[in-house]
Amino acid sequence: MADFFRGVPDRMVIFGKLHIGISVAFLAAAVLIFVFRNRLARIDRRAARFTMAGILAANMLLHYGSRIALGIWRFEEDLPLHICFVTNFLLIFILLTDNKGGLFRVVYYFTLIGPLPAMIWPDLSYSWQSYTFWQFVISHHVMLLFSFYCLFVLGYETTLKSILPAFFIGNMYIGAVWIFNAVFGTNYIMMSELPEQLYELYPFLDAMPPLVWLELVGAAVMLAAYLPALAAKKCRRTPQND
Repeated sequence: MADFFRGVPDRMVIFGKLHIGISVAFLAAAVLIFVFRNRLARIDRRAARFTMAGILAANMLLHYGSRIALGIWRFEEDLPLHICFVTNFLLIFILLTDNKGGLFRVVYYFTLIGPLPAMIWPDLSYSWQSYTFWQFVISHHVMLLFSFYCLFVLGYETTLKSILPAFFIGNMYIGAVWIFNAVFGTNYIMMSELPEQLYELYPFLDAMPPLVWLELVGAAVMLAAYLPALAAKKCRRTPQND
């Protein structure tokens, strides 16, 4: 059991069979949420919210608890400073409180800004036989599916205008983490160095600092993130009977 939580080293190959398989499964699940949104809406709303929040919370507790218990927690890597981790905690709060107003309008964009690039270009050094692998899947793929569930099933909303505060808050946070990295010599949010596999795939990344690429990808993802929200909005205007 300890080996399961310590992890079996085996780097996931970007666009390899396992990566593609996980991506296909995610896309299939997202399509199913959209297609069966009306049937899913018949499920008790409170039960659905608490179940999703419980899965995310259990994942975070198990992740940090196991690393602390096994003595493998590291200050340089394991503080919850990555955008995906922060977003997980915020979405847990939103689900528990049913806060579908101002907070979700902004946090929704973070459920894509952090997880989506990590899902497309994963930096995962452990095999599917390790808990770290499943922690990654839950805190990225599953968390994003829950965000879509909020949009298409629970009726949570965001707006195009919410991109601006999301972009501003995101950059304020990045600035704070950049200072933290500079002081402690860490690499949270990969601002100092991108994963080695990315440099191997795209040698041109050396042309500019990682922060520039992060900003460009973040801006592109943020704009693309509005498309599911727009689709959800149109679905509410023209409801269908499943």
